[in-house]
Amino acid sequence: MKTLLLATAFILAPLGLACAADINEVSPAGYDWSGLYAGVDIGYAAGKSNLFIAGAGQGGASDLNVGLDPNGFIGGVHIGANYQMANSFVIGAEADIAYSNIDGLSAIDAGGGGVNTLLKSELKWSGSARLRAGYAFDRTLPFITAGVAAAKYELIAVSAGGQAPDVTLHSDSHVGWTVGAGIEHAFTDRWIARAEYRFSDFGSQDLSAAAGLPTETHVDLQTQDVRVGLSYKF
Repeated sequence: MKTLLLATAFILAPLGLACAADINEVSPAGYDWSGLYAGVDIGYAAGKSNLFIAGAGQGGASDLNVGLDPNGFIGGVHIGANYQMANSFVIGAEADIAYSNIDGLSAIDAGGGGVNTLLKSELKWSGSARLRAGYAFDRTLPFITAGVAAAKYELIAVSAGGQAPDVTLHSDSHVGWTVGAGIEHAFTDRWIARAEYRFSDFGSQDLSAAAGLPTETHVDLQTQDVRVGLSYKF
């Protein structure tokens, strides 16, 4: 979270100065995208993850590889700034944070056709700090975006028979990158609607429950999400 906040401040600062400097300049004909904005967004995300534990396979004779595919709905807030050039190109920066209902459940086969453990994967929250670039067709702005992304990811071992307590195997923040594209339309001078696709790779982390142990472990996470949102331009 600290990394995300620092990246947000670093990216937004020069855009805020550029927008402030542009206040007294004459805007080009048509809608002017320059300025600060904030809003809300909702969407659906599909995740892909893999858990690896060396020597944890059947009888300790093999490694354990478990595929995890959490998915679900997300919703959050965003804030950003745009600066429109005289040639209608728009550059900007944006930060967002979303809380989610993204989870999944995968079985670990203990051998002999029996399953005694389930792995629950859950994305608690995600956020990003990104640069944006687009070309304005008056009130319509297609754009691309890229930047740093972070997420809180958890893995919990659940007894299939409910006879043992749940065990948290991993609960840590992942930091990676994100890229995407979208389109916005200003249907009034202040209110802007948007649709956006994003791919995020949150990188790989050692299993937090194995910290300090001489066991090779790691779990990674990628997501693809589609969002729609509404922003208010100040």
